[in-house]
Amino acid sequence: MTEHNGRRFSFRPWVRRAGLSIVLVAVLAALALAATRQRETAMWVYVVTLLIGGLKVFSGTFAAVAEVEADRLVLRPLHLIGARTIAWTAVRGTEQMIGGDRLILYYDTPRGMRFVALNLNLVKGRRDFLALLDERLAASGFVERLVDRSRYLSRPA
Repeated sequence: MTEHNGRRFSFRPWVRRAGLSIVLVAVLAALALAATRQRETAMWVYVVTLLIGGLKVFSGTFAAVAEVEADRLVLRPLHLIGARTIAWTAVRGTEQMIGGDRLILYYDTPRGMRFVALNLNLVKGRRDFLALLDERLAASGFVERLVDRSRYLSRPA
């Protein structure tokens, strides 16, 4: 996509394969339980939960993990059911461990401030995504602050 229309960042390819592997293990476990005529409810609940989680990971990778657009940021972490669409004007700040793999983005909602965490190891083009995010927030007047091993971008006090 062009800069004018926004930029999409997909999941790294291994994430989809991991989801598919989880689904395969769950199906094999279900077949083994069925073959042994296992009626233990807890075991079936575990296998079904594993299957649902694997399907969530696998199917979630078909959409972009992040979209940076002119007026908003869309994040789709795998641990959440849906996407979080955040207007740039609602962003309050970010938090990231220096050299870490987690980004926390704080934003305002009608119900108060919320946050969304994103595992940066899953983002294909992680450096480009972070550079684009930093550039956008710096242009909006956000400043960087380092505290111990954490890096914060926030509006000046």
